[in-house]
Amino acid sequence: MAIPERIDLLPRCPGVTAVSIPRGPHSPDSPYSGFNACHYVGDDPAHVDACRRDLAAMLGLTPDRLVIPRQTHSARVEIVTDPSAVLEGVDALVTDRPGIALCINTADCVPIVLADHVSGVIGAAHSGWRGTIASIAALTVEAMVSLGADPGRIQAAMGPCICSRCYCVGEDVARQFIDKYGKESDQVVRPFGQYHIDLPQAVRLTLLHAGLKPGHISLPTECSHHTPAGRWPSARRLGIASPRTLTAIFKQ
Repeated sequence: MAIPERIDLLPRCPGVTAVSIPRGPHSPDSPYSGFNACHYVGDDPAHVDACRRDLAAMLGLTPDRLVIPRQTHSARVEIVTDPSAVLEGVDALVTDRPGIALCINTADCVPIVLADHVSGVIGAAHSGWRGTIASIAALTVEAMVSLGADPGRIQAAMGPCICSRCYCVGEDVARQFIDKYGKESDQVVRPFGQYHIDLPQAVRLTLLHAGLKPGHISLPTECSHHTPAGRWPSARRLGIASPRTLTAIFKQ
């Protein structure tokens, strides 16, 4: 299949490409139809490989330059030096090597891309509610700093994810966000009759605490759950046996 389009996330970082890929044309009768490059959600491996080849061609890379970990909602960050490494239980990636595409798969969770174009250090992170509570965004910044990045220079953007009106949670989850963010929790926990979590705002606060400048953080422009016509995969809408949105970042 040909990838229909891409959403550019970091246009202010020269030499850095960061994109999210919509699902594209698909059939409601075929759960994995459309674009899906995630290898551990039950899709046909041949379809996954074809999507990866199309993605690599769109980015001007070869498929072996795509680094796609198996994510487990952990807070583990891996510094990537070898794109052929098999990464299990990893939810964030950092590198200073050119031509390596760091890829994150999501279906309602927050995909985050980060870049310090001066040092050439980039990162990508998957931040669901567990990863957000564990400050995976801040841990990704910390790993970038270890390679020479400066938090004051890092630009960050979030790809499509579930919005606060769609993201209803139980009191046990809400309490963890209230405890974590304290006086700032009113920006994160929304009273829409039940508890609702604003994951992008939680990630934004985490990045600010990690030293990023407010003007260097871009919030998502689309909700993965309520966007019409299934533009973005949503595990809450489709179930876990469904495609994932791939978000990738690489530097030339």
